Amino acid sequence: MPIPRIIDSISLLVWTVDSTGKLTYINRWARLYSGLGLTEAGSWYQLLALDDVAAVESALFTLSRDRLGLDVHARLRRHDGELRWHCLHLQLADGAEGTNATVSVVAVDVHECKLAWQLYEQSEARLLSAFEAAQIGAWEWDLGTGTARVTPVVCRLYNIEEAERTVPLSLLWQKVRSDDRERFSDEVTAGIARGAPFEVDFPISTDSGATRWLRMRAHAQAQSESAGSLVFGVTFDISTVRAAEASVRQSERRYRELARAAGALVWSADANGEMQPIEGEWESFTGLPTDRLVGHGWMDLVHPADRDSLSKTWRQALRELGPRDTTFRMRRQDGAYRTMYARAVPLCDERGGLHEWFGTTIDVTERRRAQAISDARNIRLAVATKAASITIVTLDLGSYVLSIEAPSRGGSMASPTSNTEMSYADAMAHVRAEDRPVLEQAITRLTANQEDSVSFEVRVLVSGEEHWMNGSAALQRGQDGSADVIVASVSDTSARKRMELALLDADRRKDEFLAMLAHELRNPLAPLRTVVTLLGRGSSAGDPQELIATMDRQISHLTRLVDDLLEVSRITQGRIVLKREPILIGTVVYGAVESVAPQVQEQKQTLTVDVPRDTVWVCGDATRMAQILVNILNNACKYTPEGGRIEIHASADQEFVSVVIADTGAGISPDLLPRIFDLFSQGERTLDRAKGGLGIGLSLVRKLVKMHEGSIHIESAGPGRGTTVTLRFPRMSPQVQPSHATETRDASAHRPVSLRILIVDDNRDAADSLSLVCEAEGHLSCVCYASTEALERSSTFNADVALLDIGLPEMDGYELAGRLRGKGQKTPVLIAITGYGQAEDRLKAQTAGFDHHFVKPVDINALLLLLQRCNPRMTE
Repeated sequence: MPIPRIIDSISLLVWTVDSTGKLTYINRWARLYSGLGLTEAGSWYQLLALDDVAAVESALFTLSRDRLGLDVHARLRRHDGELRWHCLHLQLADGAEGTNATVSVVAVDVHECKLAWQLYEQSEARLLSAFEAAQIGAWEWDLGTGTARVTPVVCRLYNIEEAERTVPLSLLWQKVRSDDRERFSDEVTAGIARGAPFEVDFPISTDSGATRWLRMRAHAQAQSESAGSLVFGVTFDISTVRAAEASVRQSERRYRELARAAGALVWSADANGEMQPIEGEWESFTGLPTDRLVGHGWMDLVHPADRDSLSKTWRQALRELGPRDTTFRMRRQDGAYRTMYARAVPLCDERGGLHEWFGTTIDVTERRRAQAISDARNIRLAVATKAASITIVTLDLGSYVLSIEAPSRGGSMASPTSNTEMSYADAMAHVRAEDRPVLEQAITRLTANQEDSVSFEVRVLVSGEEHWMNGSAALQRGQDGSADVIVASVSDTSARKRMELALLDADRRKDEFLAMLAHELRNPLAPLRTVVTLLGRGSSAGDPQELIATMDRQISHLTRLVDDLLEVSRITQGRIVLKREPILIGTVVYGAVESVAPQVQEQKQTLTVDVPRDTVWVCGDATRMAQILVNILNNACKYTPEGGRIEIHASADQEFVSVVIADTGAGISPDLLPRIFDLFSQGERTLDRAKGGLGIGLSLVRKLVKMHEGSIHIESAGPGRGTTVTLRFPRMSPQVQPSHATETRDASAHRPVSLRILIVDDNRDAADSLSLVCEAEGHLSCVCYASTEALERSSTFNADVALLDIGLPEMDGYELAGRLRGKGQKTPVLIAITGYGQAEDRLKAQTAGFDHHFVKPVDINALLLLLQRCNPRMTE
């Protein structure tokens, strides 16, 4: 068969080209593939993909030089336009030389193979990229040749030049740390022998001398006996993981040792709460093997009374998956129940799912017992501190921070104190400036070891109020002997200090009062002595009526001084009862004005009175109301100079009646004004005592005003600028009708009636003067100077009335009264004449049988009126 026909019958693409690239021959399969006829064919490059022309020309150039056959891959265009990969075998035609050479081309379709290879290369590239990104090195060991094909990551892990892709196996194995090579070799050999995947962790030494941990995962593939085995695998760095695992193991060891040092029983439990006690502490504590305690076996050791509550707590922890702690009693190996404190913590995975429980159980029996003792002692100490109002102050000399433990107001027994911390500077800011050096010097003496303890008293500002604080402090040193803290106990002595200051002030005013009293008493006594001397010289010494008037004035003055003192005492002790009745305020005002009118005229002062035109009533004691106004008006007259002005103004609203007394007198200094109502308080005193008085008038006035449910207020612009006194009393409703039941005591309404009067007093002058008064009124008197004498004469005298002194030398007046009048008798009427006028004195006299009680000096008019009423033959 001719060669062309043979070539046409071959299912290969065959053609020949000349040196210009023109097709000189193309077989039938090539014509069918390309869709070209022989006559239609031109340059064979029209069969090639444009991108592959350069590669084919390069191959032809090489072929023309060495005249050898050459294969090249290129894409040929099929008749439908599709480009398919072919392997072109280029061969110079026999005898072709030089520029006229003819090239024969045989093309084999490798399109499917080419695409498969490209996919393989892409897959391998992606795999290598993934390994590179994950820093995982891939390798292949050929145990037959003793070589390994490695990726760049493996080179970097082993510190090998990345250009080397095939390295001796011995190079890799020598990188393993010398003390681990034997273990590494044994594990690798065992893994290869199993013919299954295996994993080995091993350390290698780096060039810097550091150790790097690698993990190798491999799988051995058996080959023929002659070819040996291939091992495929990957290697990656686990140094960070190993370090973390080592840290976790170290932390776990530390925790376990810490728990063991603290006497804790460590345990774990699964997600269902089945416990797994670990370590040997459980066995030594309970005396039971571990298998007896797993699950819920340990609950048999819990005290029966605590099992239900413990089970409930454990179930709640399993539900809520939160940390939980509880206390219960558990039996020890010696049979004793110990108080145990257990804490459980859940261990969850990354998604929050429960993995297991971890916990500790600690014997806190001794700690609880010591805590109970300490708490009881602290409570007792705190309660005692609170009861004593003691504040504990601690100064840390390192930080200069004060801790203040003070009794809490309304604190419970569990928390009777409150704690506060503040800096030293803030604390000192509350101390009065002049007292700060006291504290600072005390601290200096303590820290300088000059004294073991110090005492101090300072004033401290607390809640805007100044308090006196008394305390003592001691220094506590640290273990190295250096000054550590200063502890002080401080008590609030403000009440005691105020009382001391008040007592000192009262004592001072008492001394001043005694001096005033002596002076005031001497003033009336001096004229009395003078009058007595004049009367002793006879009628030529002076007008007897004037002398008697002088004596009467001085005696009235003395009586007023004594009455003021007794009034203050009685009011202070609550022994005065007001006889309240409806009173016209105008009547009270005008009555008081009449009482001071002589003094006003004597001082040539102007007194202006202004009272409401309407009828204004108050409910009060007429005598005491007049006493209030007279006292204030007396002060106004006394401290207002000649020619001065005094104004009294009364007004009323729906609720109150106001009386304002203003003067243009000496005024009151600002320092005296706050204590103007204090007992024995007075303004500036002069040697001539021109102003006089005992300093008790305003104190008495204020007490009487308060007894009338009223108020008093004093204002003054200062010395020389006058004084204004404002009184306010509740107004009586106009609908209330005033009572007219006041008894009229007019001595002139009764005519004198003769009485037989027994007078007993060891003071002869007092007894004789009373006798003269009684006989002047037409009565018959019998004077005795002793009790025995009175008893002897009473049997024949048959007295209607007995005036008895109480302080008799032989037999006091109380006993004498009992003997003068028998049991059940009405006469004589017993009247006590005494210098004792307190309430208990009156009660004692009444108990002894006295019918009436008079205080010396006796009000003669009141006595005479009483004598008129005592006569059984008296007619109205």
